[in-house]
Formats: sequence, C-alpha cells, structure tokens
Amino acid sequence: MKKKIKVLHIASFTGNIGDNANHIGASRLRDWFLDYEFEITKKEIREFYWKEWLFNSDEFIEEANKYELVMIGGGNYFELWVNNSATGTSIDISIETLKKIKTPILFYSLGCDIGQGFSSENLNKFKRFLDYTSSNNRYYISVRNDGALSNIISFFGQEYEKKISEIPDGGFFTLVEDHEHFEIETDKINIIINVAGDMQNIRFSKDNDNISYHDFITDFARILSDLEFTSNKKCNYIFVPHIFRDLNTIYDLMNQMEDKFRRTCVKVAPYLIGKKGHDYIFSLYKQADLILGMRFHSNVCAYALKKNVIGLSNYVQINNLYKDINSNEFVEVNKQGFQDKLTNMIIKHLKEKDKYTKLSEDIFNTLKLQAQQEYKKLNMWLNNNF
Repeated sequence: MKKKIKVLHIASFTGNIGDNANHIGASRLRDWFLDYEFEITKKEIREFYWKEWLFNSDEFIEEANKYELVMIGGGNYFELWVNNSATGTSIDISIETLKKIKTPILFYSLGCDIGQGFSSENLNKFKRFLDYTSSNNRYYISVRNDGALSNIISFFGQEYEKKISEIPDGGFFTLVEDHEHFEIETDKINIIINVAGDMQNIRFSKDNDNISYHDFITDFARILSDLEFTSNKKCNYIFVPHIFRDLNTIYDLMNQMEDKFRRTCVKVAPYLIGKKGHDYIFSLYKQADLILGMRFHSNVCAYALKKNVIGLSNYVQINNLYKDINSNEFVEVNKQGFQDKLTNMIIKHLKEKDKYTKLSEDIFNTLKLQAQQEYKKLNMWLNNNF
C-alpha cells in the first residue's frame, strides 16, 4: 500500500494539449516507480501569469502550507527571459517567500529554455535561486530532457550536474485509447502535421542565414503537393493544432495550395484543450502512418505512442530534444535547402515505416529506464521528507 501525500500541483492544465500529455505520463511514472500516491489539487499556473495569484504573497504562502507537498511542473517554467521575476523565470518566487513555506517543494521536470533570450541579470537571479534550493533538502530540482541541464551547466558550471536531476518529459509516457476519427482515411497514407504558429520572429529570425516564414510556407506547401505524385498510394494530410496560434500557420499553408489538392488531400483536426482534447488529438496521432512535428510535445508524444516521426525544427529546443534522445530524424526547416532533405526523409520514412516505429519503441524503452533511475533519487528525497 502506497503512502498518500496531499499535493498542491502548480502547472498548465488548460493551455496546451502537450501539457496534458505531460501530466498523464508523469502520473504513470509515479505509479510505476514511487512508493507514494499523490492526491493532487490542481492550480493553473496561468492564474499567476494573470496576476490572480502571486507567488510572493501571504495568500499563496498560506495556501502552500496547507499541503504536504507542493509540485511545480512539468513545463517550460525555467525559461530565462522573464524580467521583473525574483528568479528570472516564470516561477517568480523569492528566497524570502521560500523560507516562509514549510512544505517541501518539488520543481518537477522543467524546461530551461534560452531560445527567447536571457539577460545577465536573470542569469544571476536564477543562479541564486538554484544555489539556495539545491543546498536545502526541502527542495528537489529536476529538469526535462530538452537541453535544459546542458544550458544550466554551460552557464554555471559542471557541478550543477550533481545538484539537478534530469527526468524525461512526462509526455514520453502518455497513454491514449483509440477513438474513431473521420479525419483518417484507411485507403490512403495518413500523415499528421503539426506546425507552430507562435514566435515566428524567433523561429524564422534573420540570424544564421535562416529563410523567411513566407519562404517556409511556400516551400513546405509545395513539398506536400509534390509528394502526392511520388507515392504509389495517395496521401491524406491532417493538420493538427496544439494551440490556437497554430491555426494561423495552417491557414497560411493551405492558402498556398492549389484548390483541387486542398479539397481532396487536406484536413484540419479541431483545436481542443484539456484532458478530452488530449485524448482526441493523440488518438489521432496513434492512427497515423507518419507524424511531422514542429512543437515539442508533437515530437515527444509521437515517441510515447511509438510512431513513425520526423521532427520539423525551427527552434533550438527541438534540436536539443533530438540530441538528447540520440536521434537524427529531424530537419531544420528554417534553413536554406531543407526541401530536398525533408522530401527524401519523408519518402524514406514511408518506405521503411517498420524500421522507424521500431526506433521510436527503442527510444521509449531507453527513456523509461532513465526515468526509473531518476525516480529512485526522487523516491529517496520523498522518504527523507516523509
């Protein structure tokens, strides 16, 4: 019988279906590897962004002290661009506030994203936060496998590798049941496509000889249209938005396509949120022959479902993710000449589907073993505190 712990869980629950995959997978990891059962009360982190709650307030301190454990994450909350934050990150919690919270705090599988920039002031604030929390057994610091730990080590030194745990993102272990989908056509090759509609100034910046957003849209639409004539079987392209901004990019792509192709070969899945949205969209992923993923969790969840997947990278986080899982099955689609590489990779993945689904299964199994090792450390920390 597992010991039950009352947990205040601060994270994103209604903003992005990838976040829901993260929490579902993390729950499975706890079931597999922890001696404790978390009885969770959810607190949406956007309530802190919207200033409905403040970390540095008596109200939050009082709320946190009602629970046996506070868990923050998973999510990309160690991003370092956030000004006017006590930590330089989205978790705006001062050391003074931490000292008033007597409940142990688990900072769980967080991203440390530098893609949106950072300042020396934020780095200094984040270092003070890490030094304080990593030297006190009341706190457990863990990051996810998207280059977060490498970023921290590059800023602050190799000694932080021993202070911080790297736990694979929970999305790698999400679970979905099959649903009937009108988007799927069984007599065609079903290709799921996720394209990100946010941060275009970063994804297609003028640095490093990147191509423009318009050039990407034009070239990617042409790749999809031309593939129709390179396959023995017709392709059924299903665009899948993860957040509402993705709909803008989907529209721009479809607007570049010829009308006949658009009407006969392209579908768009609904924009959904929350647990039910997760179940619908990722069961659609589960039935695809190939997934082309631009968002972090589009790639992560494809591996969770042991699918045939190619990463569409135009953000450093995706490069780091594939580096972490020791895979080269991604294309930098913001670079000159991506068209031929992506076309050839798609054809190869379709011809050798079994090979690439086996690769995904192997990556899943490796990550599960890594998670087991890190959860042993987490379990020991919980034992010390409870």
